[in-house]
Amino acid sequence: MDNKQIAKQFFENLFVDNDKAYEVLSDDVRVNWPGFGMDDIVGKENLYNFLSNDGPEKVLKLQINNVIGEGDVVIADGNILTERHGKQETSHFADVYTVRDGKITSLVSYMVFGKENEGDTETE
Repeated sequence: MDNKQIAKQFFENLFVDNDKAYEVLSDDVRVNWPGFGMDDIVGKENLYNFLSNDGPEKVLKLQINNVIGEGDVVIADGNILTERHGKQETSHFADVYTVRDGKITSLVSYMVFGKENEGDTETE
């Protein structure tokens, strides 16, 4: 697999088939979402625990606009519709992956929530 395929395996399977998603992460992967004021999450197990507690329950729709790879770096952008606590949430993202020796060693995810998440958007 090339680096773009490795990144795709992770983001296409996260919250869908976590075993398949996590198999391409290094044990000491470093993950952050700048703008959320949080420390890096270091380690595959710590990431799993964080997303299990604070992440969505499932992905309803994933749209990838671009996947660009050069050397060890892969960048993917798009939007994702998830379900969390019984509510749907739309997020727009640009993810920067570093891939070495067939494993993702770092992920920086620039994410914003969609305006459609504000207020009650249900129709009768």
